[in-house]
Amino acid sequence: MAENTTRPYVHLIAGPTGVGKSAAATELARSTGAPIVVADRLQCFTDLATTSARAGADVPGVRRHWLGDRTFADGDLRAGQAADALVELVEELGSRHRLVIVEGGSISLLRDLSARLPGLPWRLTVRLLPVPEREAYVAALTRRARTMLAPEPPGRSLLAELAALWHEPRRRLLAASVNGFEAVLECCAKYSVDVETLDREPLPEHLLDRMAALIAERHAEHGFLQHRVFGEIFEGRTAGPVFDTDPLERAA
Repeated sequence: MAENTTRPYVHLIAGPTGVGKSAAATELARSTGAPIVVADRLQCFTDLATTSARAGADVPGVRRHWLGDRTFADGDLRAGQAADALVELVEELGSRHRLVIVEGGSISLLRDLSARLPGLPWRLTVRLLPVPEREAYVAALTRRARTMLAPEPPGRSLLAELAALWHEPRRRLLAASVNGFEAVLECCAKYSVDVETLDREPLPEHLLDRMAALIAERHAEHGFLQHRVFGEIFEGRTAGPVFDTDPLERAA
């Protein structure tokens, strides 16, 4: 693609956990050829690919870029650091592409980005994906959590990722702050399950079901918070449900 010397078009697809941000970004990327930047702090951790839903996000023919490739041993990626990486990556890609798609649901990161927008030379549109009705939302999140707890081989389970982290006491506090892990730890405490051996023996189906249900409830609570916060911080910037390619065509 030819060098682009104008301000890039940036289309942000934001929304709650598990409502289809990746699918929406992928569909737009396929139709426009634009690269995707993933505005998610947790998906920077390569050793949490299942827990963060990074696993399976790569799609043939679609260029998806992460804010970094870290491991949990590197420690938390703070919101300011993540926003720095996001802006740098979008502007680098924007120098070569007329459109850059940003997908994400990290509250702290998108709040930081929103505060920077007045000083950024971007032509920005925002699409906020809605949160479903609660019962349907929790049911969908439960199915997703159940798959993460016991994925098809050779996928690595959320339980295996947590057990690996729990072997290192210095990582436990940060691990316990991660949505998904926190719910599993609660179940382990209640049912006297050793966290370090989570992946060594199959857990009873009823316990996996309970873990999936609790993960879904916690993710739903967070999802409704995301929905409210994103509506507040991007008020007045939201576009329609379909990205308008007319400005790109006129600029071509």
